[in-house]
Amino acid sequence: MTDISTFPTIRNVLYAGSNIGNFKTGAAIDAGQVVELVDTGVDLTVHPLDGSAGDSVVGVALYDASSGGVVAVALAGSIAYVANADDGTAIDAGHWVECDDNAVKGTVHESAITASGGATATLDLYVVGKLLTDMAASGTAICYIMPQTITRANSS
Repeated sequence: MTDISTFPTIRNVLYAGSNIGNFKTGAAIDAGQVVELVDTGVDLTVHPLDGSAGDSVVGVALYDASSGGVVAVALAGSIAYVANADDGTAIDAGHWVECDDNAVKGTVHESAITASGGATATLDLYVVGKLLTDMAASGTAICYIMPQTITRANSS
């Protein structure tokens, strides 16, 4: 598994849906990047997500925007294209995806939502949604945007 080094160009990010919100940009954003709401005392401001502590998915940016601008974001219930963080691993349609910590930011990888058999509970904090089409390694795919935290309760 190797992270992609540049964010792919995604045109026509929105596949379906009308739940769109306008946000200020606190950083440069590329069309198709998964974005988060900034929690540093500014209102309605988004950054590309990088999977660091405290992040939470808002949606997917619909076009490129410079820092200090405005960007439209496909919110929960929308269907939009997202980018694979990994240049060596494909993801099948029907699988959950979550934000990746790739330095490129705003990318996704497959989320392991199934119980793993240990006697612990695990939180998946950065779930973006569920893929509707297969995603090639370093490619893009159509995703049903369902930002959420998923808890896996494992049993021994």
